[in-house]
Amino acid sequence: MNWSGLWKDAHPTFVVCDTRPLSCRIQGRKIGHAHMSKMRQFFTLVLILVSSVAAFGAKKKQVEHAPLPAKVLAAKTVFIENNSNQPEIADKAYTQLKQWGRYKVVDSKDKADLVLVFTLAYSHTQHEDSDYVSLYNSKTQSYTAGVVPGGTSTITWTYTQMRLVDPITSDVMWADERPWLRKHSATDELMEALRQRVDEQERASGQ
Repeated sequence: MNWSGLWKDAHPTFVVCDTRPLSCRIQGRKIGHAHMSKMRQFFTLVLILVSSVAAFGAKKKQVEHAPLPAKVLAAKTVFIENNSNQPEIADKAYTQLKQWGRYKVVDSKDKADLVLVFTLAYSHTQHEDSDYVSLYNSKTQSYTAGVVPGGTSTITWTYTQMRLVDPITSDVMWADERPWLRKHSATDELMEALRQRVDEQERASGQ
């Protein structure tokens, strides 16, 4: 068995080992038991790291969704109830539903098997502001620069919330929300998430 290119003390060293008990030579000199112990520790650490990464990836792939109520898969019609005061949200949802083709959009709850309810939600976070200051001292002819506190500001985050509701019982059968981001449409992402859940469950059930 040959091991080559082993890194020792941050410098590449050529190592040759044979199958006899712990017999290795570096440039004609025999490696002591201390070096062999370090080598074992090194390769053991590598194996542990590789195993940990593989286990993390396996756990991540095992995430499964809870099944949607049977009525979601049996439904044929849907009504869009837009309570967000943002007309474009209903328009985007309608466009996504038309492209999907899974549900027919109707103009009243009485005709609908499902109701898509859109609302807005807000959250607030406090942000510590700071200012960069540069001062010139005429006596020493030097600059002094630094960061000084500039007060506290509030950042408001807007979310589009979507609920899938049974029009008869008013039970919420599925719900999710997405934040408003500059390069992403929260409504489009919500509709895509619903589509993936329904398609996933239909494939699993063989429909």
